[in-house]
Amino acid sequence: MKTLNIGLVGFGTVGSSVKNTIDKRKEEIKKQHNFEFNIKRIAVKRKDAERKISVPAELLSSVDDIIQNPEIDTVIELIGGKDPAKDIITRALRNKKNVITANKELLADYGDALISEARKNGCYFGFRAAMTGCYEVLDRLYYGGTVQSVIGVFNGTCNYILTEMERTNKDFGQILKQAQDLGYAEKDPSLDIDGIDTKYKLMAIARLVLAASLRSKNFYVEGIRGMDPQDSQFAKRLGYKIKLLGKIVREGEEVDIRIHPALIPQEKILASLRGVENCIQINDSLKGQGSLVAAGAGGNPAAMAIFSDLIDTAREAKIHWPTVNKKISVKRINSIRCKYYMRFNAINQPGVLAKVASALARFDININKVIQEGEKIGAVVPIIIITAEALEGNVKKALRIIDSLPVIKEKTRLIRIEENVS
Repeated sequence: MKTLNIGLVGFGTVGSSVKNTIDKRKEEIKKQHNFEFNIKRIAVKRKDAERKISVPAELLSSVDDIIQNPEIDTVIELIGGKDPAKDIITRALRNKKNVITANKELLADYGDALISEARKNGCYFGFRAAMTGCYEVLDRLYYGGTVQSVIGVFNGTCNYILTEMERTNKDFGQILKQAQDLGYAEKDPSLDIDGIDTKYKLMAIARLVLAASLRSKNFYVEGIRGMDPQDSQFAKRLGYKIKLLGKIVREGEEVDIRIHPALIPQEKILASLRGVENCIQINDSLKGQGSLVAAGAGGNPAAMAIFSDLIDTAREAKIHWPTVNKKISVKRINSIRCKYYMRFNAINQPGVLAKVASALARFDININKVIQEGEKIGAVVPIIIITAEALEGNVKKALRIIDSLPVIKEKTRLIRIEENVS
């Protein structure tokens, strides 16, 4: 029987779920795969801290003890961030220990170096939990030369917030607090709500699919911070749902890579996602289209991804991480074309809509639909405009003019409309 002796580094929500998963499935794995997973040590900052699950005191240890312990052959890193996680992983690999990580930031910025270190030392490096709740699709991304697009919702926290805002009409801050109370959002939620978590995942996916390294400054990232529930309600009336969308699409010699909130037609799979669900949709010129929906926040989804990597570690599977073989040209955000949702908060008086329409027409932006709320003259009311397909650079030029008008009382809310999804 193949035995993996494991050292856990970090024992928060995910670490507790990993231990629970291993304990519950231990006998099943023995019978089905002839493997045994044995947690030998757990590195924690404070041995006397309160924990979600109780563990024997003799299991609690330090990082150095795990790295230097000759009995431990596999380290699972769950502390996140770059420092000291990068040093811990590097030291573990140099001590000939397999490494499994949920650290998407490290994978995005230092994946090449860490995986090179793993290969040099004959170790397995698992990163499923760093990618997405839909980690099962990675097998389709490993040999990505024929993948034409990867589009999806990659962050469960953001999807929960957007879903609840639409359902309850509560404001962003209230729903964020709710997500934090449920364990879906961290005390500092910036990684999720500012699109950074999705950015790291897209950088890693692009590496697998395009065999090219990306820097985060190379592509457009916009999160959901400060989203207004009235936009969710207007979108619903218009037949859309708002999602934080990430996309990688080959377009000739360019690649369209971006992250931003988007209005998705409500009949699409992506629009149907509820709560913390993620979805990845892959369009492959040889294999066709495929998609997967899975939970993307909380301890259990990450634990299952880590468990899958443990199976591959025991099987001595190959690390799938292609060598960089080309540079890619990323399409600039100002050169994209799509439809747009615009919300103007304007003084209700004659000629306002004409001024807005005139500014849009000046830059070849046609109006498909208009909603104006409120009838009281002189009151500030929302005006909703759905445009025909337009060039983003022109849209931004038009909005600079519109937002400078005395009758417009706050910056226009602009959300892209993405209809070419499943």
